[in-house]
Amino acid sequence: MKRPSRAPWRADLPAFAERAGFSRRDLLKLIGASSLHAIGARSLAGCSVDETISPLPEVYDYVVVGAGSAGCPLVARLLSEPGVTVLLVEAGGSNDREDIRDFTQSWKLTQPDSGVDWGYTSEPQPELLDRAQSYAAGKVLGGSSSINGMVWVRGHRDDFDGWAAQGCTGWGYESVLPSFMTLETYTAGDPAYHGTMGPMVPTTEFTSKNDLSKGVLDAVMKLGYPLNQDYNGASPYGVGFTQLNVDVKTGARQDAFTKFVKPLLSNLNLTLKTLARVKRITFDPNRKVDKVLIDVNGAEIAVRARRDVVLCTGTVHTPQLLMLSGIGSAAELAMFGIEHVADVPGVGQNLQDHLISVVVKKLRMPNAPSHITTMDVSIFTNGAPGAVNGPPRFEVQSYYMRHGWSDYPSEALALGCINLHPTSRGQVKLRSADPREAPIIEPNFLSTAEDWATQLEGYKMIRQILNAPELLAWVEDAEHTPGPTVVTDDQLREALRKYSEADFHPVGTCKMGVDPSAVVDPELRVRGVTGLRVAGAAIMPTIVSGNTNAASMMIGDRCARLMLGKG
Repeated sequence: MKRPSRAPWRADLPAFAERAGFSRRDLLKLIGASSLHAIGARSLAGCSVDETISPLPEVYDYVVVGAGSAGCPLVARLLSEPGVTVLLVEAGGSNDREDIRDFTQSWKLTQPDSGVDWGYTSEPQPELLDRAQSYAAGKVLGGSSSINGMVWVRGHRDDFDGWAAQGCTGWGYESVLPSFMTLETYTAGDPAYHGTMGPMVPTTEFTSKNDLSKGVLDAVMKLGYPLNQDYNGASPYGVGFTQLNVDVKTGARQDAFTKFVKPLLSNLNLTLKTLARVKRITFDPNRKVDKVLIDVNGAEIAVRARRDVVLCTGTVHTPQLLMLSGIGSAAELAMFGIEHVADVPGVGQNLQDHLISVVVKKLRMPNAPSHITTMDVSIFTNGAPGAVNGPPRFEVQSYYMRHGWSDYPSEALALGCINLHPTSRGQVKLRSADPREAPIIEPNFLSTAEDWATQLEGYKMIRQILNAPELLAWVEDAEHTPGPTVVTDDQLREALRKYSEADFHPVGTCKMGVDPSAVVDPELRVRGVTGLRVAGAAIMPTIVSGNTNAASMMIGDRCARLMLGKG
């Protein structure tokens, strides 16, 4: 196969960006190989999936809703049990698309006409100059793992031990580590923390071979940050090359469907139904799950589960589906004329998300065409190079920006800072009783004084790193964003309002726990009913210290273990 020198869309990307009107964060998502063609990606064989209105068998052992990051490993684990029958329902269609395999085209996939994104948008955020934030969520086989940046970060052991300390028995680090190890093959780290037989194969191969990324790594180390060649090992602290879920041989995205479910499509115990949107769940008089009502092109199909129905439909859609099914605040459901089944006021509450704030400097010279990645280096820190107590407070991501847009220059280096443990809490609420209408998303970014102080501290930290003498061999003297005239704390706060974006890590709206605000128990069973569970980022009591995709997959695998009595 002839290998073009670059992907055909790259030449006119700035013009496309201006026409499409997408945000800074859309382009900051250009993480990884810029051109699969340049490294010889092969086309994946198409998957045989049911996209028709053909009738389904009425009863299965398990019905799993959502073929995304949590749903796919969950289904794979369930099917390891002999004789178990599973129906996997997905609202989207096939992910056998060139722009999905080339994960750096995720900026295309989150556009309004992509056909693979739910297209959620938050309410305007008062602390971010009343700017609404994008809440991209994959509506396709593989879910958000088919449209994200494929950054592989587990989180810190204290994140999970913290869940256990809140009453989530069986969710401490030592309990979840076997699932993390089962998911992956990673031979470059300590085998005490990594698996060698899993379908996911994260790598630093693409991020570690560029001169700029090596220069950034060396400069940060000279500032006192220790080298960490595996932030998913014993400790995340320090600086290292970013691990990406990209196939080393082909350069193709490793999404959850392709890696966990596609190899099982020949299993007669699995039924996969795509382009099928679940409208709601019904219950019998004893509040046990009765039917799952599915809309396929306007026709309603009803199916049942002998054992459990599991919702793996994401942080935004899961609470909406629960409320449409009569599970939530009784008073709020009454406002929409929804028959009340279980009063679980925590549904939709506890929304948490990471906010990323950016500083930028122009490079002294254009980077080589061989630099085909964007987010190359990751720093996990408590704010000072030597502080390594507890989970890290900040994640810093370095971005190579080949193309400029809006107020940002081309051929630039950006640093983004994330407050890993925000105290602001938001919510997801119904907009109407129509399942086709998107819910209200209110993240409440920077709504606490603590979050403002932490975000400001982190912003000052990345400015110091970007303006350090150790980086002057690569970047120009003058800072581009927020700019050298931004000096006082008040000016920095205004810059934060302008140069901060949601980082696409929403969690927590179906909180796991044992307190009255919990939606699911530590077995991930929904309170107040039987036969219904939730798996995925929605159940996190508190957000993890990093990107959330790996932890979502772990939750899916662990949920299946609990369902099969193998937790």
